[in-house]
Amino acid sequence: MKKQQVAVGIAVVLGLGGVVYAQQSEFQEKLQEDLDGYKTQIIDNCGSPKTLTLKWNGKLAVNPRESEKPDWNAVSTLCTSALEGTVNACQSNKPVKAAIGKVTTITCTAGKGTIGYKLAGNALTFTVDPSFTKNNAAGQRDDLVTTMKKNIDK
Repeated sequence: MKKQQVAVGIAVVLGLGGVVYAQQSEFQEKLQEDLDGYKTQIIDNCGSPKTLTLKWNGKLAVNPRESEKPDWNAVSTLCTSALEGTVNACQSNKPVKAAIGKVTTITCTAGKGTIGYKLAGNALTFTVDPSFTKNNAAGQRDDLVTTMKKNIDK
């Protein structure tokens, strides 16, 4: 009887693991779809190569299109706000456009605080924090644009 209980317990754990994996895969696909929606804009406005890759680095605890409170802090909203800010910066600043034009990979990942970025060679990484509530996604995007222009246009 005890062996059967252990076997059932193991089966339940394995079954739940499969559900969690499937859910993670679904979350990743949703976020990838949202990121890919900006690929053409970045290529067209920043001069990035057509082989540009956009991706999320990390696990997603919840649906990336949803958030707790406030509702504007979903991972997808923050990542796409960073991409939108990048397009805006490229359109209004030649040095930013030149720098982003060399980028072949843009990654969005978890971080702390307002939307941050790191430009290293041909890689651009954005950090987003869904728990940061001192500024909404549009305000964070605008701050990002200002910071990118200041730091890249020296």
